[in-house]
Amino acid sequence: MRIAHNISTLNTLNKLNKNNKSTASSLEKLSSGLHINKAADDAAGMAISEKMRAQIRGLAQAEKNIQDGISLIQTAEGGLQEITSLLQRKRELIVQGLNDTNTYEDRRTIDQEIHQLADEINSISERTEFNTINLLSRDDYEILADRSSSNVAFSISDPPPVTSIHKNVVYKPQGTPPEARHLVSSSDTSVTTDTYVNTNNITPIVSPDGREGYNDKNTDIHTTTRTDTNTTVYETLTALSDPQYTTPAYWHSVGMNETIFGPKDLGNAYGSMLENIHVNGSSRPIEYTSRSNAGTVPAWDHMWFPSTNLSIMRYRTVLPDNSMEIKYVITNGDSIDSNIKLSNLVNPPTNSVISDAGGSPLANGNNIINPISGSTFNMTGTDADAGITFDNSLGFLAPTDLAINNPAVGQPQVSFDWQLTVPQGSSVTLGFKYGPFALKLDVFEQTHETIVTNHIETTIHTDIKDIDYIPPKLDIQAGANQDQTISIPLFNVNKQGLGITNIGILPPSVPEQSLAQADRAIAKVSNYRGIYGALQNRMEHTLNNVGNSAENLTSAESRIRDADIAKEMLNFTKSNILTQATQTMLAQANQNPQALLELLK
Repeated sequence: MRIAHNISTLNTLNKLNKNNKSTASSLEKLSSGLHINKAADDAAGMAISEKMRAQIRGLAQAEKNIQDGISLIQTAEGGLQEITSLLQRKRELIVQGLNDTNTYEDRRTIDQEIHQLADEINSISERTEFNTINLLSRDDYEILADRSSSNVAFSISDPPPVTSIHKNVVYKPQGTPPEARHLVSSSDTSVTTDTYVNTNNITPIVSPDGREGYNDKNTDIHTTTRTDTNTTVYETLTALSDPQYTTPAYWHSVGMNETIFGPKDLGNAYGSMLENIHVNGSSRPIEYTSRSNAGTVPAWDHMWFPSTNLSIMRYRTVLPDNSMEIKYVITNGDSIDSNIKLSNLVNPPTNSVISDAGGSPLANGNNIINPISGSTFNMTGTDADAGITFDNSLGFLAPTDLAINNPAVGQPQVSFDWQLTVPQGSSVTLGFKYGPFALKLDVFEQTHETIVTNHIETTIHTDIKDIDYIPPKLDIQAGANQDQTISIPLFNVNKQGLGITNIGILPPSVPEQSLAQADRAIAKVSNYRGIYGALQNRMEHTLNNVGNSAENLTSAESRIRDADIAKEMLNFTKSNILTQATQTMLAQANQNPQALLELLK
């Protein structure tokens, strides 16, 4: 036996504490009626119960919202019902006024009543409100916008890369061989390119603020060129394998110029002029002199076109003052003189410009070539085809065709700088074409030459979609969660909205038209009433469903949180009896050490 530690007492005390705790828990649950009074009672059950409580309270509020929405619909439909009565009366008066048994005074009285009824329709539409929200005079329509992104599929035969002033644009041509040379940027001149994209497989980007809509279901891809006084040029470059093949680029411009940048060294020889005469689509090159300084030997060539039975005779003479005189004689047309000054060709400056002095569309048998003089050569007029052709006999790059359609104004632009370099000993063809005729001049340089094109512009376009108008609406929150709404549209049923502003039986109104307008207005209001009636029925069913959901969810939450009173009473009674028994046994355990006193006697 031990006296220092009373183990029996400690054991009994521990049991007493547990029984007291169980009794307290049962008392708490019985007094609150809840199984979960704190998170420690049931952590998982508490989390589930709180989420259910949020849904239950949300559904309870949704029931009130739906009831408010039904009241709003009933208010709007009541106003529409009265407007329908007014419209029926207006139609009745119009039918009465169409009868020729009425005098002018009778019709004037009828017309006055018709206009008074129209004014009352305006008053009803303006005064029909719910919680200060106007319901029947709404003209604040929104514009539906398509926010989908564009997927554009098209190809342009341009070799990459192109250096852009504003942004980088890379074109990968189809079938471009790896030896195709690239364009390099130049700071001397800018080339502005906008591509006008309009395809069947494109969904355009529209209206970043969502206030406009665009649509085009039958489109194509094309490019549009806008020019300034410096003109425009379109070019794409691809390496050609056929040494004899040349392809002109097409231009669409009001004017054109080409700038030739030559070396600063003096004494570079230019010569070997080449001219192509185009008649009715036929083309024959005429080449004369060699790649050396132009001499003074006169020469002539003859060309005959069997398809047109047209013969062209050309006489060429280099005059002592470093100018060249070319005369064309056409058998069924006029004689054309062309003068080319060679002083810049024999000893070119650093930046020499060849331009045509002016031109206009030509017809068969008329002037083929306008006089050429000075150091520039300009092209005027519209819808002109012209181009720069690289002779590929030494492996040069030649531009490929690029179709040009109608120009557009005020479109976004993307600027590029293009610079083309022609190696030593190459040939470059500068030319233009009017109608069936064309002139091309080949310039050969025995050293190094750089040609820069000026002002290339294109524009990216997307056609406007059909604009869809969305009537104003009120969203009724008919559920406990996001996006569980019912939209109630609001309509404009004043005189303007119903199209009955000028309805009547006296001038300027037309009685027959007024009758048709009244029929359309009645049909429109009846349609609106039908919409509201269907919405009211829908919302009543929604209200019933929300009530059922709230009831079932409350039942489920009750099973988690509410206390089982019978079970808790059983636990309380058991804990209470055990507590009393433990207290009695604790007293007995405290008496056990006293038995040791008998051993000490």
